[in-house]
Amino acid sequence: MGNVQGIIAEQAQQWIHEAEAVIPAEVTHHSHVRPARSVAEGLVAAVEELGSDVLVTGSGIGFGRIMTHPAVTALLHSAPVPVALAPAGYRAATTITDVMGAVSATHPQHQVAGTSEAWAAQLGAELSYVTFQDGDAARGAGTPDGGSGNSSDEGEAGNSSAKHIVARGKTLRHAVDTVDWPQGAILLIGSSPLARRRHIFLGMTAARVLSHLPIPMVLLPRDLESSAPQAR
Repeated sequence: MGNVQGIIAEQAQQWIHEAEAVIPAEVTHHSHVRPARSVAEGLVAAVEELGSDVLVTGSGIGFGRIMTHPAVTALLHSAPVPVALAPAGYRAATTITDVMGAVSATHPQHQVAGTSEAWAAQLGAELSYVTFQDGDAARGAGTPDGGSGNSSDEGEAGNSSAKHIVARGKTLRHAVDTVDWPQGAILLIGSSPLARRRHIFLGMTAARVLSHLPIPMVLLPRDLESSAPQAR
């Protein structure tokens, strides 16, 4: 079959040039091409070598929602830094205006609350918290027919001045659809308790939210320090 490494490297360099072409001129960036046994393994090695704060990846085939594929799935169960995923076809027409933290009704003081507050402060963005309830949880919270809807109140988690949205629906998809997601918002969500310390692990609820979310989502490592990544 011959040596195909040169061909692969050339193709990778072409993809990098195409990606660089859409980066605004004022954004400082550096490009790297490196061999690895798998995409996930290569990205994790690069993150550790370069001291990266966040790993950003796109979605698979689809439009308007976050779609994963094997390489992304592997990252979502092993990366040592937050992983940000954007919906397929996502084109932000604005900077980040809202940081929204996904918190549980039973554990509102989860690390996500503190991390969301820190990120919102550094980005100069609005802060809010979202709690998703579906099925029996939604009915028990005041929707007898399990119907969709959401309510808002002030600061049950973290920052006392932040808005808290409770999104309810028959299914988690319905609950996600009840939220009026701002165009410039990102959703921070925590890893499963199965995650190793300072690593991420996509839990079942986060996976279900991810597949219906129309805005970028950031999966946080377990016990991540709440300070936001430094602006560069």
